[in-house]
Amino acid sequence: MNMCNKTRFTALITVIALMAISCGDDSGNTITGPIEDVSYLDDIQIIFNGTCGGAGCHIDSSQSGVNLSSYDEVLNSVGQQYGREIVEPGSPDESPLVDKIEPNPEHGQRMPFGRDPLSNQQIEQIRVWIEEGAMDN
Repeated sequence: MNMCNKTRFTALITVIALMAISCGDDSGNTITGPIEDVSYLDDIQIIFNGTCGGAGCHIDSSQSGVNLSSYDEVLNSVGQQYGREIVEPGSPDESPLVDKIEPNPEHGQRMPFGRDPLSNQQIEQIRVWIEEGAMDN
């Protein structure tokens, strides 16, 4: 194999390896790269609408002080179990919203209640959105 073919072969193997690493199962639990520039409207509200609605939940109603129907509702929600706003812009680790969607929350049960947990990618998007300042974008 000449030098040019070796280089092409190495590049091909590298691409195949990177594709294999980034692939995951259909659960959505594999993050294929860094998540940046998360949009509230295009990313976060879609997660809330798809996972936090239903009878007695947090879309178009308030449950335990939490309403996730809109940006203003999210930022003004005060979780009754925590006694404070559920989003601390810039601090996902201090935000009750993040605590409730991750395993073993400080108060009560993991959300969404009675449903499959959010995927790791969905949780990471919410964390990044909060880390980036919880902007209305």
